[in-house]
Amino acid sequence: MLGCATYSRARIVGRPIMNAISDTATGGAPHGAVRARRVFRLPLATRLLALFGVTFGAVLTSTIIVLAVFVFTIHSSSEPGSTTAQWVLSLFMTACAGFMGALTGYVWRDLRGKWGLRVVLDTDAVNLDLPTGRSLIHRPPAQHLTIPYADIEAIETRFEAYGTLRMEMMQRAYVLHRKSGELIFLFEERALATRMQTSMFADLVADLVARVGIPLRELGTVEGKAGLLGVWGAHAPDWAAPALPRERTMRLWRHAASTGSLAISITILVILIMRYFGTG
Repeated sequence: MLGCATYSRARIVGRPIMNAISDTATGGAPHGAVRARRVFRLPLATRLLALFGVTFGAVLTSTIIVLAVFVFTIHSSSEPGSTTAQWVLSLFMTACAGFMGALTGYVWRDLRGKWGLRVVLDTDAVNLDLPTGRSLIHRPPAQHLTIPYADIEAIETRFEAYGTLRMEMMQRAYVLHRKSGELIFLFEERALATRMQTSMFADLVADLVARVGIPLRELGTVEGKAGLLGVWGAHAPDWAAPALPRERTMRLWRHAASTGSLAISITILVILIMRYFGTG
């Protein structure tokens, strides 16, 4: 399974409908060419945004807990049989605090993945600092490895679709395939086919395959289970899962694009409503 350090051997099932990097890429320089050492980390702004999300979630959760305790205290000191509304309100706020606490934990995992990810392309090996939170759906373990280029068979990638509540999200996962057969989950691009999509790893992967002189294997598009909003109960398909047919793939891409457009429209609508009532 994908939650382990070693994955089952993938079967190559053809090319996906939409590609960011060609699977025939073997680099523009020979394997023996000397290239400058490259250190890759996610942009500071991306990491700080995740930190802000964790801080905001923690403050909001703490505030709701304090308010829930306050409401419960008031109810306990009131006359018996006065009202049940305070009980309902305190229970509702407790449930909200639990929801926000779980959501904050989800964002905290994302922060760990963004802040701890580090890849160094050296002259003859790649150094990988891969935190456990580098994927929000896969559950790869944290790994700190130095892998000689001669030990790398290929880089494999696939698109992954996850649907929840009539919405669809598309991701692209990358895996390093060692000559021993071990598959190491590297990282993932998210929110593809939307204005929020990320493309931070494409250049790094292209540089890696060029240095090593290996192929980038495109494994097509697969469909996983998103659970509730992609946060709870999400499950990625096995790396050996076959690619979806072209018709199903195109339908999922269109659905993901419409989901992204809907999210942008809702955001703009909320901003307009807030500005209207704020100035009205």
